[in-house]
Amino acid sequence: MLRVLAQQLPKLPHVLKASAPCITQASHLVPAAFSTSSSGSQQSTWSPSAAWAGASLAVAASAVAAAQSTVVQADAGAPEQALSPPADPYTLPRPTGQLPSNITLYQYEVCPFCCKVKAFLDYHKVPYSTVEVNPLTKGELRWSSYRKVPVVQMGDEVLVDSSAIISRLAAELQAGSSSSSSDGSNKGSKSWFSGKSSSIGGSDSSSSAEEERRWRQWVDERFVKVMTANIYRTWDESWNTFSYMTQQSHWNWAVQQSVRLAGAVLMWKVGQGMPKKYNIEGDLREALYADANSFVAAVGNRQFLGGQQPNLADLAVFGVLQAIRGTDTYNDVVMHSEIGPWLSRMVQVVGESCEVKQVPGKEALSPPAAA
Repeated sequence: MLRVLAQQLPKLPHVLKASAPCITQASHLVPAAFSTSSSGSQQSTWSPSAAWAGASLAVAASAVAAAQSTVVQADAGAPEQALSPPADPYTLPRPTGQLPSNITLYQYEVCPFCCKVKAFLDYHKVPYSTVEVNPLTKGELRWSSYRKVPVVQMGDEVLVDSSAIISRLAAELQAGSSSSSSDGSNKGSKSWFSGKSSSIGGSDSSSSAEEERRWRQWVDERFVKVMTANIYRTWDESWNTFSYMTQQSHWNWAVQQSVRLAGAVLMWKVGQGMPKKYNIEGDLREALYADANSFVAAVGNRQFLGGQQPNLADLAVFGVLQAIRGTDTYNDVVMHSEIGPWLSRMVQVVGESCEVKQVPGKEALSPPAAA
């Protein structure tokens, strides 16, 4: 660590000069970093953690500006792909009949929408590789005009929006499963290419397509927002979230510290406004427990919302919860809500991750050429 720091010190004057505007902007956040009471009201006294957080943001802004400058210079003139999600991401599109030979997922490790996609891929035993995107510079997505994660690359095809990605893959799976059933091939196999048995699109008699669609939308429009407000509700929780994220990456030390400092401070400040923005009333934890219980009530006496097998709504709820696994929020919702038994069944049926780990230093698949 000291060796890396020594290598970075000669660059400091250039970094500070290039990032002066960022530091000026960051300084405006420092007076706003008041200590917050448990009731959410702001006090006019400084707390040590708030003062440190404001200073951290100013320091991190320097490294972020330098990283952004590097990305711009390296990719000047590079064409961008114009990508946009479909108007209705929950309806399964017409299958193409072409199963992907490889899948690359551009993600943040703790992004609930990315974890939704991974839950689907893991359940259906689809091998995939991941590229960890820097949430501050988005340099890994510089080839695309769409800068939100997840982004999935399947050969030359690029998919965006987690629900649209899952619907697209589910349509191919459903078509492949029907084809395998009709010719009697690959019976009993659980791989993607043989068509694993599942309750996709409400095909199971115990769960309608409308019910599945409604709960998939609920995950995106309600559950993710309540969960996100919980993991950034305090400085400690925000710091722990970004510490975990950077530990999963292959970024160099300077980039890791930039993301950890700036990300934790910014999301901590953003988190203070989430309850009002998303109309989350009362205590954040209690709101999360109530939402988890509402889903469990919908499952009722069934093993899963999809009946005997999980459907796309089951996998969506499971995926976003896996994004916060190991955090205080995750432990609390398992302990204080009724979701535990359903969650244990999901862990069992989803099984191990099918991610193909990248060897550090080895390049991921090249981004697709612009059309």
